[in-house]
Amino acid sequence: MRTQQVGFNQRVLRMNRLKFGFALVELIVVIAIIGILVGMLLPAVQSVREAARRAGCQNNLRQIGLGIANYDSTFMHYPAGRVGCDDSGRWVSSSMCTGALTPQEKTGASGFVSILPQLEQSNLHNRLAISSGGLWNRDVNDLRWWMASPTKRAAIQIELPIFNCPSRSHTRSSEVYLPVKAATSNYAFCNGRLGPDNSDLVTKYENDGAFGYRVTRSVSDVKDGLSNTFFVGEVLRPDIWESSNVWSYAIANADCLRTTTNPLNTIPGGGIVRQRRNGAFGSTHPGGGIFLFGDSHVEFINDAIDLQAYRARSSINGSETIQ
Repeated sequence: MRTQQVGFNQRVLRMNRLKFGFALVELIVVIAIIGILVGMLLPAVQSVREAARRAGCQNNLRQIGLGIANYDSTFMHYPAGRVGCDDSGRWVSSSMCTGALTPQEKTGASGFVSILPQLEQSNLHNRLAISSGGLWNRDVNDLRWWMASPTKRAAIQIELPIFNCPSRSHTRSSEVYLPVKAATSNYAFCNGRLGPDNSDLVTKYENDGAFGYRVTRSVSDVKDGLSNTFFVGEVLRPDIWESSNVWSYAIANADCLRTTTNPLNTIPGGGIVRQRRNGAFGSTHPGGGIFLFGDSHVEFINDAIDLQAYRARSSINGSETIQ
């Protein structure tokens, strides 16, 4: 009887061992299958996330387009890309930027500041108060004046989601110009075709885009049609000096004013440069970048676009052929 009991126990033990071994193999197989499925699904998940971020970016640009259109409806012209002239205006040939300029006339505020009321940001627009002492005008005395205002200092540090692409990977602010952190943007106005391969005077005041220094355009100035003309495009790495893009400030080949001299997605600091800035549009979205056109439609432009066609879309002239 004892021998039978021992034999039975050995059989049970053997069966348990076999059962445990089978479960371990099964577990390993299941884990391997799960790993394979995760590897297959991860790109799809990332693709869905990027599609959502891209849709959010497109929506931001549409809202900016509506703000520009509403500004035009109110004032019968588009906002200037940069509200005022240069620091002193001494070397500027344009008659509107010569002589003794007031701080308001020398303000470096961007066109985004101008359309804040149309983006439901009237309070922020009032805090920046560019009609009183200016903003970003860097003349020593004027700089002390507007920077002495705690309200303005705080206002330029405010992040606005509508000015930033959901796909951005940069830091939230820039310390390029001031000891305070000025909020950045992933979007910039199109200044035209004439960028860092031209003189500053030409780029700022004689460019062929819809937005420039001080000058304002109207619908009738866009000769080749609003649906064919870039108004606003994306910007890469707005937090670094080579591609600085503070949303409240505008300067040639950088902050909030870009050109199509360099191809789309030219890396910051690469291509044709002037004072380390190349003025290029760029995007974190793979394969191209998103642009707002004058009729407020938004379009993804592929990296492979012909350079001449790309440049033609940045001009308000009607003489270019676009294929």
